[in-house]
Amino acid sequence: MNVTTKLSRAEEELAAFDLGRVIASPLTNLVVAAVLTVAAFLEVAADHSAPATLPAVLATAPLAIRRSQPWLAVTLTFIGAVGLVLAGVNIPPVAVTISGVISFYTILRRLSRGVAWVLTAGIGALLVAAVAAFLLFASDPFSSSSWYLRDHGLILVVLPGALLATALVADVRRSRTEIKEVRADNLEALREQAAMAERARIAREMHDIVAHSISMVAVQAETAPYTLPGLDERAKQEFAEIAASARGTLTEMRRLLGVLRADIPSAPETAPQPGLARLPELIAQHDGEVDLDVVGEPVEVPQAVDVSAYRIIQEALTNARVHAPGARVSIELAYRPGLLVLRIADNGPGPAEKAGEPDGGHGLVGMRERALALGGWFTAGAGPNGGFLIQTGLPLE
Repeated sequence: MNVTTKLSRAEEELAAFDLGRVIASPLTNLVVAAVLTVAAFLEVAADHSAPATLPAVLATAPLAIRRSQPWLAVTLTFIGAVGLVLAGVNIPPVAVTISGVISFYTILRRLSRGVAWVLTAGIGALLVAAVAAFLLFASDPFSSSSWYLRDHGLILVVLPGALLATALVADVRRSRTEIKEVRADNLEALREQAAMAERARIAREMHDIVAHSISMVAVQAETAPYTLPGLDERAKQEFAEIAASARGTLTEMRRLLGVLRADIPSAPETAPQPGLARLPELIAQHDGEVDLDVVGEPVEVPQAVDVSAYRIIQEALTNARVHAPGARVSIELAYRPGLLVLRIADNGPGPAEKAGEPDGGHGLVGMRERALALGGWFTAGAGPNGGFLIQTGLPLE
């Protein structure tokens, strides 16, 4: 399965759009609620009795809690709007209308795309029908309420359009969230793919290393009766059992690792794996300048550590060539009691994680997998004096 995290330009622009940040913070909601509440109170108090101002406040003040208690805020706003109608406020104040639009947006953000659009279409149709009926069938078209509708109540005429725009904004926000979720899933899939691929490569190398050692055990056990004259039958039988056990172990290991090896072009089992002895050759192949410093007395290291150390240095040089061309690379091999510590640093521009690359690229994933597979540790990031620094410790025991 091929996984990609590349988004189209339109998707990137959509992902960058974040209107919600403007109105999402608690402080912003509190300020908006306060302004609308005062405006609604003053507008209703100017033409109606004091009791009518209570539902006006109830229809606007709950916006302050629309983020923490969205459904409670929307419910209180609706109750306040109904209370205004019962109080004789036939034409809703502009502040209450704005509060209703914001509440509508709050609902849409929490509904599925299909339900949100059906709700938008239904409410929009009802509003258009209500306004049309009021204009067509008003008993007195020249009454104060009709003139108010024509001169000051245009918000009711454009409200369906406002609701549509609100639905579009909510849909954009929903799409942005979905894009972020897909991107996160893709990055996680890439990380897992890179880790699995590196584990498979490590498994192949470990198979070759262990297979060679076990094969030698089997061969030596089988030839022991011929190279060690005078063995009794019991000793010969024990050598035969050792050889049979070694052969069985080889067969079982090939069976267990066969699936991992199937996805990667494999070299012949007799092909030698590179180790630290070939480090000068690897450095000579690098395009830029490389300094090698060996700290401590070199000791013989296990073959698995030898191969992994070489591969980690090889990948680090590749990363330096790709991400910091021309940079000077310093490699330090420190032989410590029971531990081989590698330190690879360059004087390039330093880490710059790219979109779509987990942990800055697949190479770091592979290096980390190699170190952890041996029971070691691994770190990578900006160096203390700039550039990029990779450090890993590989146990020798």
